[in-house]
Amino acid sequence: MLPTPNTDPHARPAARRVATVVSESVLPPVRAIAFWTTILLPMLAFVALATGVASITLPTAIGFLAAYSACAIVGHSHSPH
Repeated sequence: MLPTPNTDPHARPAARRVATVVSESVLPPVRAIAFWTTILLPMLAFVALATGVASITLPTAIGFLAAYSACAIVGHSHSPH
């Protein structure tokens, strides 16, 4: 027997409500953390290089650029109050 699609009209709105509640409660803090990490990451990298904790290698530079880019993209729509 073939499975029948869910024709319950309340099933989709309930899932949408859950997704809305999760996105409204989870995304703002994640965006805020990413925003501030974008600001602080270059300073942290400079201190790590100046103190000798990190060295400039290709994997380090690629990792820094990847982390910085990801934080900049995720935190782009954050508006600090």
